[in-house]
Amino acid sequence: MASISPRPHLRGLSSCPHGVLLQCEAEAMALAPGDVIDFSANVNPFGPAPAVREAIAKADIASYPDDAALRQVIAAGLGIAPANVLPANGSVELLWLVVQAYLSPNDPVLIVGPTFGEYERACLIGGARVHWLRADAAQEFYLDLEETARLLDLYQPRLLFLCNPNNPTGVYLRRAEIERLLAHCQRTLLVVDEAFVGFVEAADSLIDLAVDGRLLLLRSMTKDHALAGLRLGYAVGDQETMAALRTVQPPWNVSAAAQAGGIAALADREHLALSLARIREAKHYLAQEIISQGLKVYPAETNFLLAQVGDAARFRAALLRRGCCVRDCSSFGLPDCIRIGVRSVPDCRRLVAAINEVLREG
Repeated sequence: MASISPRPHLRGLSSCPHGVLLQCEAEAMALAPGDVIDFSANVNPFGPAPAVREAIAKADIASYPDDAALRQVIAAGLGIAPANVLPANGSVELLWLVVQAYLSPNDPVLIVGPTFGEYERACLIGGARVHWLRADAAQEFYLDLEETARLLDLYQPRLLFLCNPNNPTGVYLRRAEIERLLAHCQRTLLVVDEAFVGFVEAADSLIDLAVDGRLLLLRSMTKDHALAGLRLGYAVGDQETMAALRTVQPPWNVSAAAQAGGIAALADREHLALSLARIREAKHYLAQEIISQGLKVYPAETNFLLAQVGDAARFRAALLRRGCCVRDCSSFGLPDCIRIGVRSVPDCRRLVAAINEVLREG
């Protein structure tokens, strides 16, 4: 019996590469999990707040989850109504919901890159026509606002995806620059992915712009709160947009454990503040040490660094043999760069020593 074919436009579409050392790769290199320090993931290396695990253990996993309590906690922290918040199974789920709610086949979309590959993948699965604007390394990947505005006027895309601060470059656009883009989004929903905004010192708030319906904010709690294994994020927007996303959202998408962990994480501001301070200290040390070894490190407002190393795949493999896993940025279209998630100072010292060995070998 012949199998039923999937939609034709899915042919040739593959999964999107991400960071994190896979078990199969570690086994092929005879590396035990404890032998490798993972700098490829951009997650708070100091883990979740202590109360998170206790809250998870007490979660009612025998009942269907209701996200009302989590929405209220998030909304109270942001000073907005619960109706303007939509929790999700990580911010990636929100990308898929946006595509389902707002894109029809052949709709134009504009993506600012180099950036997170799931934007394009979700749009292509939805059948959209994807247009790219790639920031220039010569300008340290800072976005050309005039060119972006020109392309918005030219393509009139249904959606504009902007990662802010951007992954993997670390570039952060201030509120005034976002407002300049909004002036050209008369027929475009500006989707601002703030997955890493928690690591930005003195970040500008876009909450009011989202609540007014001028843009849609996507936020992740898997990064700064270290809940990657639980999967938790949320969207902020006007009530009409939230209703549209909830219409296409699967039921019970955020587990009771994730909700309980998220509420506990949001309650412990001291743990997060301490973690951020330690990350900034380690980031300063790591950037200065890598630069002192003659490598280019791009300015970044995030908990990760983008470094130019030549052959990124070879460099990553050499570091991995020394027990340090970084992200090869070839999948971002940057085959000469690696991305390094900042960890503790002792871990960073080990990475600096490994980089020094690799550079000495040539």
